[in-house]
Amino acid sequence: MWEQRETMAEHAGEAVGLVPAALRYRDFRLFWGGVVLSGLGSQVTTVAMACQIGLLGLVRAVPQIALALLGGLMADAMERRRLMMGTQIVQLLVPVALAGVTLAHAVAPSSLYVASALLALAGTLETPARQALVPNLVPRAALTSAIALHSAQRGLSEILGPTLAGLLLVVTGPAWCYTLNAGVCLTLLIALGLMRITPQGSNGRGGVSLQALRDGMVFLATQPVIVAFMVLDFGATFFGSSRALLPVYARDLLHVGPAGLGMLYAASAVGALLAATAMGLAPTPRRSGHWVLVAVAVYGVCTMVFAVSTAFWLSLLMLAGAGAGNMVGGVLRNTINQVLTPDHFRGRVAAVNSIFTMGGPQLGQFESGVVAALWSPEASALTGGLGALLVVWGVAVVPKVRRFRLADDVTPRTG
Repeated sequence: MWEQRETMAEHAGEAVGLVPAALRYRDFRLFWGGVVLSGLGSQVTTVAMACQIGLLGLVRAVPQIALALLGGLMADAMERRRLMMGTQIVQLLVPVALAGVTLAHAVAPSSLYVASALLALAGTLETPARQALVPNLVPRAALTSAIALHSAQRGLSEILGPTLAGLLLVVTGPAWCYTLNAGVCLTLLIALGLMRITPQGSNGRGGVSLQALRDGMVFLATQPVIVAFMVLDFGATFFGSSRALLPVYARDLLHVGPAGLGMLYAASAVGALLAATAMGLAPTPRRSGHWVLVAVAVYGVCTMVFAVSTAFWLSLLMLAGAGAGNMVGGVLRNTINQVLTPDHFRGRVAAVNSIFTMGGPQLGQFESGVVAALWSPEASALTGGLGALLVVWGVAVVPKVRRFRLADDVTPRTG
């Protein structure tokens, strides 16, 4: 599919312009617009459910980790657009049901727990298909732009969603939050239906089976660059995650109170969103492997400076820098993964990658809390940033990773 579009997009995808390269393609515009609205609605529902019952993180985290590989298998065994449409129907019906029981004053903790688990299940099964679908919507020259915009969608939703949910909860109540989510899910369903994408090929797909899973693992074993970048992502976010320390910094070290704490939480998301937007407009760096390492090194250095900062403005700047570095590295890693992976393996590779990307930050928050309790918050953040730099050094010693160039080393591959 890339070969069919490469000639007409050669210059469009490599030039800097006011319109991101990926948005010049109709199918990607439909896809991205629907995903942005769907993500916004999901955040609104998450906040509304938390308002009604409290923390639901464990209920969502268990299916996300346990079913990630199943989602990858399904993304390679089924037509991805149809799989996404099926999961969107679930994500539409759940908020409709929540709105109904809320208006009927029949909300019970059990119904919210079941709803949260169903939403997490649908999202987990959809994520590999969504990630694997992106390369089918744009030519290779615009792939980094598409992945950057796709990554920006999450940050945009995390910034705007809770704000919108707060306004709706104050003015109308949780039922309208759920109604809004159902409406935007319907928007994504319509967008998916309007897309003219050619279904992915069936070459090499073995259905949802242990053999198909084994085939995916065998493929990964032959891809040292992909595996090295997965390890880099996990290690950097495991050691460098300082999110769990932000309440302590706001209260005891920076003395900025709840309002300052909110700004500290938002700083990383803002930095990541700005970086993703810039990458959506800029051409793909030719020395992609080198720039992945540089970006993660920036993430580690910014974390270390944040650790010792006593100025609120500098702390915000360093958190934004860490978010930007993590985003740049993530976008380039995902671009490399997508280009190196044949289409019929992309779902499984995306699923394995999601385990690394989810596991690193979650375990990293636990690690930073333990080190802070045993030593101090400053020592935890400082050693975490240093640990991220050591992981970068460990991956950089592999010449094939350090010298990887998308333009020279990769030939477009399809399923």
